[in-house]
Amino acid sequence: MLKIQDDTYVKRTLRFLTTTLSIFIITFILAIIFSPSAETIKNIFNSVPNNVDGAEGLKKVWEYILNNGFKVPFQMLILAIIPIPFLYYLNIISTTILPAIALGFAINFDKHKGIILSISAIPHFIIEILAFCFVASSLLKVNQSIIRKFANLFRKSKKQKFSIKLAITNLIKIYIFIALPLFIVAAFVENYLSKIIFDLLT
Repeated sequence: MLKIQDDTYVKRTLRFLTTTLSIFIITFILAIIFSPSAETIKNIFNSVPNNVDGAEGLKKVWEYILNNGFKVPFQMLILAIIPIPFLYYLNIISTTILPAIALGFAINFDKHKGIILSISAIPHFIIEILAFCFVASSLLKVNQSIIRKFANLFRKSKKQKFSIKLAITNLIKIYIFIALPLFIVAAFVENYLSKIIFDLLT
């Protein structure tokens, strides 16, 4: 049933993951080095959706799934339709940079608690980012097929087209059978496992 007709989607996903983790580590280190202003911290916490921040238990899990599993991938899809390479990756960058800054600032203020908070956040973060990278990997082909089709309108000598239909089919399969389950797992991990790890270490 899965049968994704794209032999390189896993390699692309790992490339996206490597790039994203590199961005996270660099941002995290810079956030530890530089002391934050009160206004910066306020802006970071204001970036958390109110419906997620105010929810608890399974309702909070659902809000995470709704936001990260549906809303953000849909935004990425809209950006992928625009014939500009990697525009959809901006969502992943923002999702990566904000927690990196927050955790780095936490260590800056309180080294012990900040480290514990960072350790407890790692499982959720990696699973969630991996899910986003799977989405990005499949959107890359959708974006490429649209760019090629758009560029061919202005070429006398047409280049070989990428199949938009195949790219979208693969996107749907990757999203439903790989990315969405990972988003669901990440939501439960963030709401329950992260708290358990934090409590065990404090």
